[in-house]
Amino acid sequence: MKENIYIEVNHKVLVWARESLAITRNQASEKTGITAKRLVQLEEGEKQPTLDELKEFSKTYKRTIATLLLAKPPKEKPLPTDRRTIDSKDLGNFHEKTIMAVRKARALAQSFVELRQELGIDIPKFSLSASIQEQPQNVAAKIRKYLNLDELREIESINHALEAYIEKVESLGVAIFQLSLTQDKLRGFSIVDDVMPIIGIKRGGEQATAKIFTLFHELGHILLNEGGLCDLSEKTNIEIEKWCNAFSAEVLIPTSELLKMEVVLEQKHSNNKIWAKKDLVELGNYFHVGPLAILRSLLENKLTTPVFYKEKHQAWNKPQFGRAKHPEGKNIAKETIREKGRTYISLAFSAYDQNRIDLKDLSDFLGIRLSYIPKTRQLMNA
Repeated sequence: MKENIYIEVNHKVLVWARESLAITRNQASEKTGITAKRLVQLEEGEKQPTLDELKEFSKTYKRTIATLLLAKPPKEKPLPTDRRTIDSKDLGNFHEKTIMAVRKARALAQSFVELRQELGIDIPKFSLSASIQEQPQNVAAKIRKYLNLDELREIESINHALEAYIEKVESLGVAIFQLSLTQDKLRGFSIVDDVMPIIGIKRGGEQATAKIFTLFHELGHILLNEGGLCDLSEKTNIEIEKWCNAFSAEVLIPTSELLKMEVVLEQKHSNNKIWAKKDLVELGNYFHVGPLAILRSLLENKLTTPVFYKEKHQAWNKPQFGRAKHPEGKNIAKETIREKGRTYISLAFSAYDQNRIDLKDLSDFLGIRLSYIPKTRQLMNA
């Protein structure tokens, strides 16, 4: 008969580990297989867990056993502010997968800093700022000029454009990651209280044009020094969300440039406020945005009607709009590059090539098995 091995733990650490992932006692009992009564005894300090129970806690709470053996609960930075357009009863309540995504972003940012330190590369300090009292259009014009975004205009591939925009924003001293945000209707988030500002972008089920818009929306939050978890809804009543939406739209679609486009001048001259989709798509391709973003800018400039915009918004803003009909299977190497970004991956390979980290360290930094490293390097060099 197997003898139970009991492990001495601080019961407050068990409570912290559960609550940090927003899991209720009932949920914890269901996930771990530990009875509700037993769980109460462990969390109240009346009993000590067995080694097997500790392993179940580790698996469920996504914490190492070493963390669960800490003498007291560690101080952990809170989630960014909830800026979603949802009912008040849901505000601040997030799925554990969302919490894990934010936790992962913080860990990746720390690794990003460590890689730079290993290579003796200075960490660029984010030094730009803005005030919500400023016109977002004016701030957007300054950012466009500062980042020299006009030079990206010639990029035709929207995926290459996304990579280029990410590299531009990274040059400001921002860590950017594309993460799995499958819950809570999130499009992205920004963190301003860590080792460096962080932007998280929803990875799956999003068009590259939507990701580019999210990138600059979250940059707006960082400029205002107000991070958040965002759904980028147009219906928001939160002033900071309206500001960031307007900022992102103007960064990508400068009004002065839009109004000079030939097709816009023709429509304006004929007083035609009903737009053909092909014209919106063509304009979107030029500005690296979707047709709906173009139509929104046209509405702001009274070049289409609210009724026409609403009709197209309902038709085009559905989840399946613009998705690949035949999505490719999971490609670990490609997903790794997409998630962490080319800058991060390049730093990891440079540190390895200079013998500053070993192969196991490289695997840990990349977050993949050793067998996937050659393919990842091959894609980076493609």
